[in-house]
Amino acid sequence: MSIYAVTVPCFAQMLRALSTLLAKGEERARELGFDPQNLLDARLAPDMHNLAAQVRFTCTQAREAVQRLSGQPVTTLAAPASMAEAKVLIESTLTFLAAADRRLIDSSDRRAVAIELPNAIVFDMTGEEYALNWATPQFYFHLVTAYNILRHNGVPLGKAEYVQHMFAYLRQPQG
Repeated sequence: MSIYAVTVPCFAQMLRALSTLLAKGEERARELGFDPQNLLDARLAPDMHNLAAQVRFTCTQAREAVQRLSGQPVTTLAAPASMAEAKVLIESTLTFLAAADRRLIDSSDRRAVAIELPNAIVFDMTGEEYALNWATPQFYFHLVTAYNILRHNGVPLGKAEYVQHMFAYLRQPQG
């Protein structure tokens, strides 16, 4: 299994989908005459992070995967303050992913990866375990939460926007 193949390209295609989701949200806000900032401030429940944070966390998980699997220091991202900043954050993350070293990431399967959380909680994993059991689920959790916030706020989204990359595999009817 290629750790690179199950992380970096998948993260990139889904970040492009996230960009589309935000664009549709912005378009819907303008159609209805409200400030798109309201969407960035929206959340599904009072104890959950808002859309801006979900965008930040989605980009963070993609970048941290490359950093941790490449042995680089982990950097911190700020939540976007506007839709324009959200788009820039996604684009800069796509650029970051495009520069990832495939050979280095693929050779990280046995690299020790430690996730340290508050309250002295530490998860010790191999690079392969980290990619499959931490980075990928965390990335998709925040991406789907962003989708759900937009959907909950009336943005007309469906699977076609979420898995837009699948249309490359669409077979045209014969005849």
